[in-house]
Amino acid sequence: MNFEGGNRQFPIWVLSDMEPSYLEENLKGPFDYRHPSRHIVCTSVFNAIQHHVYKSIKKRVDEASFSYFTTFPQKVEKPKINDVIWENGIQDEISELKKEVDTYRPSVILSFGAFTYELLRRTQENSAARSYGSWTPAELGGEFKTCVNDFDINAVNIFPLMDRSIIGWRFLESHEQFVGKKNADYFQYAGREIARLLVTHQDELDIWIK
Repeated sequence: MNFEGGNRQFPIWVLSDMEPSYLEENLKGPFDYRHPSRHIVCTSVFNAIQHHVYKSIKKRVDEASFSYFTTFPQKVEKPKINDVIWENGIQDEISELKKEVDTYRPSVILSFGAFTYELLRRTQENSAARSYGSWTPAELGGEFKTCVNDFDINAVNIFPLMDRSIIGWRFLESHEQFVGKKNADYFQYAGREIARLLVTHQDELDIWIK
């Protein structure tokens, strides 16, 4: 099974710690289009981005060219949810990921899940380490808003998004906490905000279906 795919030089990257199912031998990777986790976690955000982009400028993002990869392409044990200090094997993965990010400098990284976001934070300088279990939907939403407000087309912009918290029994609360509004729709909110930035910088981003 491949744990990465797409075009590394494409300005949009997608990271998640989705694990392959027991059918991994029949799948191309965790982001195989037939894999239900891809759609549970990613598709609703992608659909909202495409909708708002097309509604605004009649263009579509070349989703097939996204650079997809999971946080652990190697067999490395994931830290426990409350661990702040991560073992050396994971530090090696962080160093490799940092090297990739520094080499290709994607404009947008869509980071699905608290663990993925914490791992990406650890590739950046001056980020105090936390346990990934300490990231609440409200805090991820606050980080998302900061990324939207501080967006810099010439920098690497990491957008924290949700994964399993939107399919649990408290999923409505997760929507509300991330967005910060009653009866909120996280998918539409996140997709609309990301789409707005892509539209604003449409001439600087080579991301469109020709």
